[in-house]
Amino acid sequence: MSATRLKSLGKLAVLIGLPVAFVVGLFGAGVYVGHGHRTTILSFERDWLGLDVKVPGEPSKPPSDTAKPEPPKPEPPKPEPTATPEPAKPEPTTTPDPTPKPVEAPPKPVETPPPPAAGLPVAVAEPAPLPPELQARLGEPLKLRVKVVVDEEVFDRRSDWIDYAERHVRWASQVLLRELGVELELRGVVAWPTAWSSGQVAFADLERVGSDGADLVLGLGGRNIRTPVQAGPTTATHHATAAIAFSSDPTSPAPHLRSLLRAVTQAMGSDPVAADADPIAFSAEERRILLERKHLPFTAEVVEDAPPQPADEAALQGEN
Repeated sequence: MSATRLKSLGKLAVLIGLPVAFVVGLFGAGVYVGHGHRTTILSFERDWLGLDVKVPGEPSKPPSDTAKPEPPKPEPPKPEPTATPEPAKPEPTTTPDPTPKPVEAPPKPVETPPPPAAGLPVAVAEPAPLPPELQARLGEPLKLRVKVVVDEEVFDRRSDWIDYAERHVRWASQVLLRELGVELELRGVVAWPTAWSSGQVAFADLERVGSDGADLVLGLGGRNIRTPVQAGPTTATHHATAAIAFSSDPTSPAPHLRSLLRAVTQAMGSDPVAADADPIAFSAEERRILLERKHLPFTAEVVEDAPPQPADEAALQGEN
C-alpha cells in the first residue's frame, strides 16, 4: 500500500473519528452528570417547566379528597307531651269611676335656636326669632359680590393686609348669613396709596377705583374715625354701590368687623348694628327693613334729563 493511500486513510480516520469520539464523550458525560444531579434536574422540570415528574426522595402528596363527607341527617324531633290547659279564671269586674280625669295636652314642640356662629373672634348675639313672612325672606339666598379697598394706614400697618381683608369679609359673611340670609363673595382686594381722613374723601377715591364686576365696593380705613355716614346714598328702589368702614377698636381681634357690618347694612338702607353694643347685635326693626329691601339692585340711580322744549315754547317763556 502506497504512502499516499495511507496518508488519505489517516486523514479520513481523523475527520470521522474525532467528531464521533466527541459525541460519544459528550453523551457519556451527560449521562454521568444527569445521573448524579437527577433530583435537581427533576425538580427544575417540575417547578419551572411544569412537567408531571416524580422527584425521588420527596414524600408523595396524599391524594386530594374531592368527595366531602355528607353531614349526618338530623334526627326527627321527638313529640313533646301536650300540657292540658288550665281553665280560664273569670276576670273581676271593675266599676267605672264616675270622677272625670283631666286630659293631658300633648307636649309643645321645642323650638331649637339657630346654631351659634363658629369661628368668630368676637361675641355676636343670637338672631331674634322672626314672624313667618320675614322668616321666608330670610330663607331666600342672596350672594353679594364685594370688592375691598384698603387705604395706606392698613397697608403700612399690616404686612398681611390681603389675608386681613379676607378674614373680615368671611366673618361678616357669617353674621349676615344668619341675620339676613346674605352671603358675601370677595371679588378682589386692592390697596389705595393715601390714608382716608373722612368718609367723603374715601367715597371720592372709591369712585376712582371702580367695581370690576362687584355689587358693592367696600373701603377699609385704618384710622379710628367715628362717623354716622358709612355708605353712599340709597333710595326706595336701589342700594348704594360704595361703603366705607373705619377701624373702631384697634385692640379687638377683629378691628373692622363691627364697622364692616355697619357699612354693608347701611349700603342696603338701614343701620341695625349699634356702635358700642357688646356683644354685636342687630336691631329687630332695622333688621325687618333690611329683609324687606333685601333684593333691591346695587346700582346708582339714574336721573333722567328733562325732555327738550320746542323752540317756540322756549321763546314764549323767554318773553314772559
